Amino acid sequence: MGKKRFFDDRLKYLSFIQNTGEKKAISEKIYSHISSLSQNKSYLRVLDAGTGDGTIFSNIVKSFHRYHPYTSLLITGKEVSYEDLKNTLEKTPDRFVEHPNLLITMSNVKFSELGSIESSTKIKDKRVKKFNLVLKSDNSYDFNSQISGAKLGNFIKKNWGIEIDNKGRTSYSSPCIIRIYREDNERHLKQFLGNDYKNNKYDLIVASQAYRAAASVKVKVNNVIGPLMRLLNKSGKLIVTHSCGGESVQRILKLAFKNREAFPNTAKDIIEYLKDNPFGENNIFKFVNPVIYYFKFRKSPDQTVTELFGHNTDAKWANILYVGQIPEKDILNIEANPRLYNKVKKAINNSGKIQFKNEIFSIVRQR
Repeated sequence: MGKKRFFDDRLKYLSFIQNTGEKKAISEKIYSHISSLSQNKSYLRVLDAGTGDGTIFSNIVKSFHRYHPYTSLLITGKEVSYEDLKNTLEKTPDRFVEHPNLLITMSNVKFSELGSIESSTKIKDKRVKKFNLVLKSDNSYDFNSQISGAKLGNFIKKNWGIEIDNKGRTSYSSPCIIRIYREDNERHLKQFLGNDYKNNKYDLIVASQAYRAAASVKVKVNNVIGPLMRLLNKSGKLIVTHSCGGESVQRILKLAFKNREAFPNTAKDIIEYLKDNPFGENNIFKFVNPVIYYFKFRKSPDQTVTELFGHNTDAKWANILYVGQIPEKDILNIEANPRLYNKVKKAINNSGKIQFKNEIFSIVRQR
């Protein structure tokens, strides 16, 4: 499968989402955008451009029902990871009870391919593998049994694989699409199942940590932000949020890796680049200024050792490394240098509360 990359390490990912409040912080920033979606449409299309463990995806559906209880929600989740696909699907049974008029679509294709996956039979000479799950009954127990059942499970095991090339880039082994909806709401959703609606564009797109912080602005725009901008409906909004360090985080990273800049560019740099290098007609997009928000490391009670993530110092170190996306070989080099490693641990202990900093900004298609 290729070499292991730090940012794809499951244990470090779990440590970060369990020991910090990032998922909650991001979700809370998104709710106002969901409430402001049009009240005059019979259906709205939303894309989570990287579902991760499914927390934000599930929270989007919850908040959508709060503000648009009678509107059909067509929500797509992009996720290449087998584990994260399973984690996301496990959070959906209750959502189908809360918001029956719901169509969930999951796909593993690239950002630039999301606009064509639903109507394509092939992508890059690979046949698109499709699976429709029609949920019977009206309660979360039965929905959970069907979503976690053998038919969908076998489809995922057989088709939802990944490939990593010699440059460490992750992609799918087969392009896939999964659709899940309630049988008793099929009459409301039938027009969307055969791709009989006008376009594959979205009213709201959420791109949370969709690229590597250390990547150049050009790479972020060309590979992620630009393709997603092209998927916006008129008045559609793309919300982008990413890590930008934090004072204590960056101080510790600089101490450990003095020649590495983990967060070389900002949201402002991305917006300025987009203005100078338009993706299509730039005057059809409005760029909303970025906002900074913070979340903290959550200390284990009484300095206890957790089963998975160790002492608070070790957990803080792991979380700082994760958000800084430091490769495994560089971590091993630091930890093999007792003098420097002890200095780093002392700095972590003396830093008090570790506070992480994110930016969020949006791009609106005006016409």
